[in-house]
Amino acid sequence: MAILNTSGADTTPTYLINEHQVAARLGLKVATLRRWRWAGRGPPFFKLGSAIRYAAEDIDAFIQAARRTSTSDAGSEGA
Repeated sequence: MAILNTSGADTTPTYLINEHQVAARLGLKVATLRRWRWAGRGPPFFKLGSAIRYAAEDIDAFIQAARRTSTSDAGSEGA
């Protein structure tokens, strides 16, 4: 797990994880994450040279945003 140093008012370190860790955490294939990035979907990510990294808190927020109360609940993106 890498730590991104931030230089702003918020000095909380950002923990970065790679696409394999994110895929395992979400129960998806890495190919799905790659397709989402290509299509402009999915969780936000960092591109550091050729390396793709995700902030752990962004993955947590992505999971929370996907929470639904029923199958007909479109969530915030459907509102």
